[in-house]
Amino acid sequence: MKIRKLFKSKFYIAMLIALIFGCNDTNNSFNEILKSNDLEKIELKRKEIIVNQQKIFDQLNLIDNKIEELNGTNNYPVVKTIFLKKEKFDHYVDLQGSIVSDQLINLVPEFSGILKKIYVESGDNVVKGQKLAEIDDGGLKDQLSQLEITFQLTETTYLRQEKLWSEKIGSEIQYLQTKALYETQKKGIEQLKKQLQKTSITAPFNGIIDKVHSKEGEVVFPGQSKIMLILNMDNMYVESNVPENYLNSIYKGKNAIIEFPYEGGKLESEIRQSGNFINPNNRTFKIEIKLPKNKLNVKPNLNVRIKVNDYTNENAILIDESFVSIDSNNEKYVYKIINDRGQSIVIKNVIDTGKSDGNRIEVLSGLNENDEIVSQGIRKIVDNARVIVKK
Repeated sequence: MKIRKLFKSKFYIAMLIALIFGCNDTNNSFNEILKSNDLEKIELKRKEIIVNQQKIFDQLNLIDNKIEELNGTNNYPVVKTIFLKKEKFDHYVDLQGSIVSDQLINLVPEFSGILKKIYVESGDNVVKGQKLAEIDDGGLKDQLSQLEITFQLTETTYLRQEKLWSEKIGSEIQYLQTKALYETQKKGIEQLKKQLQKTSITAPFNGIIDKVHSKEGEVVFPGQSKIMLILNMDNMYVESNVPENYLNSIYKGKNAIIEFPYEGGKLESEIRQSGNFINPNNRTFKIEIKLPKNKLNVKPNLNVRIKVNDYTNENAILIDESFVSIDSNNEKYVYKIINDRGQSIVIKNVIDTGKSDGNRIEVLSGLNENDEIVSQGIRKIVDNARVIVKK
């Protein structure tokens, strides 16, 4: 091995001598430049020789590497590398949420009585204003009919008295009594009609009947008896609680990904509303995320996973977390490749990192675009070691 190194050293010296004494210019030979005593020419010649010397050294290193590779005599670690490039980085926060619908209510009666008729079944689609059920009016319709007949006579009398009074005929007392009776009966009719309207249960919005709670013939009471559950599946959204430390990074308009564990699907959306109130019990604020139209089996109160964008860097340098090591000083570093006279040398390169997406981590400082770093074979190398880069 010593003989081989000695041979290589003598070979390099011979090459240098050949370089120095063999580099002739067509017009000015090496000796002629020296004899000219022209400082400028001599310095230019020196620079030329140094450049050629470096080229020869680089070529010799490449030749030696190839010879060692072909002979199987090199023991340098073989690594794979990547060249860094800038790219957009979107970081997301993982949250839990649930599906919510503002249009989900149990319909309760405003009138007490016997549930006379139910016109729909569970699963039926209904439209706003559609009659869903009816409660026995307890004789209100008959009362209304009688009062309307009486009111017709009262109205005729009132109009006649009003005309006479305008012509200064008749007494004021007769006119006022007739007017009072007319107004009382008119209000009575209006109130009876309102009461009768309450005997009909109608759909407050377009939706679907999820469940019918009551049966025909049951006695129902205002504000107590549940008649049926109606909901609108088209106006649902996702609600979630966000820790207060994200108050300045998670807000209306931020992108979000909704994941459905039981369905295996996901939807892209955005925050439509961000709450301004911090819950003192758990130090969180609420957000609402639009639920796009989809073909998934989505139901109110369904638990979902949410990924909400809290940070974006348009020109980030990202590397796999597996490329990063930590030294005894708790500093993170990677191995960077430098070229030294045709040889690949790895150097320990300390870096500062930012947010991670679980697989890749953002490099804040210590690396630049187009830097070459080791991606495979990291455990086999040490600082300032020579390596073979596998293409």
